[in-house]
Amino acid sequence: MTRRKRRWLGFLGLGALVGAATLAALSVRAPRPAHRGEDPVPGAWSLAPGEEPAPEVPSEDPPLGEPGPAVPREGVPAGYVQAGKLAYELDGRRVAEESYRLERLSGGELLLLSEGTFSVRILLVSVQVAFQQELRLDEGLRPRAYRLEARGPLGLGTRRVSIAVEGGRAVADTGDGSREVPVPDGQAFFVGTIASYALLPVLYRAWGQGDALRLEPVGVGASPPGASTSGPVEVLSVGTIEVSLDERTVVLERYRLRAGAFAGILLARGLEFVAFVGEGERSFFAYRSDLFPRGLRLPRPR
Repeated sequence: MTRRKRRWLGFLGLGALVGAATLAALSVRAPRPAHRGEDPVPGAWSLAPGEEPAPEVPSEDPPLGEPGPAVPREGVPAGYVQAGKLAYELDGRRVAEESYRLERLSGGELLLLSEGTFSVRILLVSVQVAFQQELRLDEGLRPRAYRLEARGPLGLGTRRVSIAVEGGRAVADTGDGSREVPVPDGQAFFVGTIASYALLPVLYRAWGQGDALRLEPVGVGASPPGASTSGPVEVLSVGTIEVSLDERTVVLERYRLRAGAFAGILLARGLEFVAFVGEGERSFFAYRSDLFPRGLRLPRPR
């Protein structure tokens, strides 16, 4: 397999995994997102009549602030559920899909389940790789466990990893042995597929200070082929963006995201993840296809 094909496999299959992240056995399948009706985007996301237009987004990112407090400032409501379906596009072509469900359990934990498929083209033939993911945070929004598995035909793209955190230490199992990996004292995050980014609006509201959030990745210390270099996950609020939807306008919150060498723009509304626009030589875009079944088109930067 050429170096270029290995980069494609890492990028498409793992949805921009950063540093230590990610693949592991999973026995629970993610529920499908609930049907939202003919107009899936909530009406409250539209501008009210006479409301001032969204502020201009600064051309340069302001400096990041210090890490957040030791206790979450704003938690997730009891019984909260967010379910969605993501479409991945590379250079305008759909290459993957992923369904996810984020739920606050009765004990206060946050559980994220997801499953999906991505395509890889090798020697003029497209093959499908299926993956499943489980990510758990404790009641204090700290990483507790991560598992994910990717399975492809004839073993192509098949990799597994599980990570368990307990008592300030994390043990990672990659199928060929286990090892202990460091757990930061402050805020931390398991960086998995794009569905794991659904946790970032939640963590930003809990930990963010000075319009910024800094998280330390927890992982196994070895990136899959083509994945980005390990590094801190930084989320920076940079205003809002207006998106045209039929005869109305939807206002989304805009965040600048950096994860090691990986960067892009994350869009959300409150706790709800909406889209991610990657930066780089290839045009990568992931968005909520359950909210925007006819596609999400963003205004061009001024």
